[in-house]
Amino acid sequence: MRIDFTFRHMDSTPALRDHATAKIEHLEHYFDRVQEVHVVFHREKREHVTEVTVHSPGEVFKASARTDDMYSSVDSVIHKLERHLAKRKDLI
Repeated sequence: MRIDFTFRHMDSTPALRDHATAKIEHLEHYFDRVQEVHVVFHREKREHVTEVTVHSPGEVFKASARTDDMYSSVDSVIHKLERHLAKRKDLI
């Protein structure tokens, strides 16, 4: 699985990348056909926004989250994707 990061209006930090990578790698437990993940981090006024797009063969899953902290934003968006991928896995 390939993971791409984009940082808008903020600097990249290794700790944030590591945190997001660890959470994203956990998505494979829910849906094993994940090929590519694109993560966008950005700030809008005082909110921290994380947008994640998951590409698998024939399907694309997207989710985003806004919080006061970037790390909790990552946790929230991954939780949304875990629920979505688990539902999709049950339908296959």
